[in-house]
Parts: sequence; C-alpha cells; structure tokens
Amino acid sequence: MTFRLYRFTVASMDSSAYRILARTYDLQHYLFTPDVPMYERLAQQLAPGQPLLEIGCGTGRVLLPLAQAGFEIVGVDASPEMLAIGWARLQGAATSPGARLKAEMMEADALSFALGRQFGLAFIALNTFLHNLSRESQLQTLRNAHKHLLPGGSLVIDLPPNDELASQPDDGEFIFDAALIDPTTQTRIDKYVSSEVFWATQEQALRYKMVENGVDGVVEEISSFRLRHVFKHEMELLFLQSGFTPPTWYGDYDLSPYKDASPRMIAVAQA
Repeated sequence: MTFRLYRFTVASMDSSAYRILARTYDLQHYLFTPDVPMYERLAQQLAPGQPLLEIGCGTGRVLLPLAQAGFEIVGVDASPEMLAIGWARLQGAATSPGARLKAEMMEADALSFALGRQFGLAFIALNTFLHNLSRESQLQTLRNAHKHLLPGGSLVIDLPPNDELASQPDDGEFIFDAALIDPTTQTRIDKYVSSEVFWATQEQALRYKMVENGVDGVVEEISSFRLRHVFKHEMELLFLQSGFTPPTWYGDYDLSPYKDASPRMIAVAQA
C-alpha cells in the first residue's frame, strides 16, 4: 500500500482564494462523479502497470476513486488547503479493510512540476485548464504534461463547450448559488456568485461570497479569481504547438462525438 503527500513549489493562484474556496468547493463538488467512469474507461486501455497523472487533483474527487479502482495514480495541485482535504480522505480510504491504494498527492505548479517519471495517461479535469490566464501558461502546462507522458501516452482535458461563456451572467451582481452544510460543524454556508465577462480576453471574473452561520455568529468571506475560456480551434493549435497530435473531441463523459449542443468539450491528444 502506497500513499504519500509531497510538497514542492507553490503555484500562481492567489492563496487566499484557495483558502476560502477549498472547503466550500469540496462540499459542493466532491459528489460530482459523472466524469470518473470516463477516466476509468480510458485508463483500462493502457498497458498493464502504466500509471496515471492528474494535473490539478484538488481534494481528490477523481484521484481517490481511480486509486480505489486499482490504478496507480499521482496527483499534483497548487493548493495546500485542497490537498490537505484530499490527503485526509486518502488516509481514511487507505485504512479501510482490504485497501491496496497506490496513490501520491503533491503540491506543485502545473507549469513547472518535475516528477522524474512518465505516465500512460494524464488528465486535467472539469475546467481546471481555464485557470491558465495567458498563452504562455497554457503552453507551459501542456508542454510540461507532454514531458511527463510516455511516447503515445494520452492527455485528456475537460473543458466547457464554446457557447458557455456567452451564457454566463455579466453584471457583477451576487446571485445565490447554493446552500451547503458542513458535516463537521453542522453549520450552513450560503454561497453567492458574481460574474463579469471580458470578451476581448475571453476571461470571466468570478467572485464567491460565503456566508456562514456558525456558533460565533455570521462570518462572511469573499474570494475572487479569473478564468480564461478557450475555444476548440484555439485549443487544437495549443496542442500542436506543445508536441501533441491533433486531439480527438468528445461532447460528454460517455465519449460521444462533440456536437453543437454537447454539454462538454473533451479533448484527447497523444504525445
């Protein structure tokens, strides 16, 4: 049984945003699992023994079920707060009867991590690639992923479809998004989101307001960050400039073809 947590270089996203987001992100998104069978299906196509790499593993939402399915997997993420949640979850799973996990989680920047090994499959799940705000960081992330893949290994990137940016709110006003319950404290956290879209740069500015009603009264925290949306043909050029083959495109987690009304835009390219 192998499960390790390493700490390398801290990455670029504002650490205060990570601190505020880590707990509520996990409460809201950890039970989102429709994409997990897709990664398991792709991993099953690898030669026996080839490990997996998740870039931006967060709290282990995808990493842990893949490890529990018997795959060797390494995850890297820039957020120590998210990794702490994932590490605790990984430790708990490793103590379950019959558990044989081969998983590692590392704090590292997607642009520059160096693991000294190669993988059969790497993936960047659920919009994580959008945290690259410049062409340079997009290319560095892809080239670093390429460096960590075995010849012919695959990189999977899960993106929102091309029309999603146009459907986002654009007035900067806070809108109620979700009511979350922290299971450890049984306190309610109300999440509000505001969005502004900047078409000239394809960026979306997001602010999250978390209002927690706890034993010490009402606590309100606001975090902000940006995402840079990327379009299909733009992404194809980024892959080619990073040494990958032209990607195959899928429109959902069942690996159906990408079409106008597809809910996701999933690229699979080979090194």
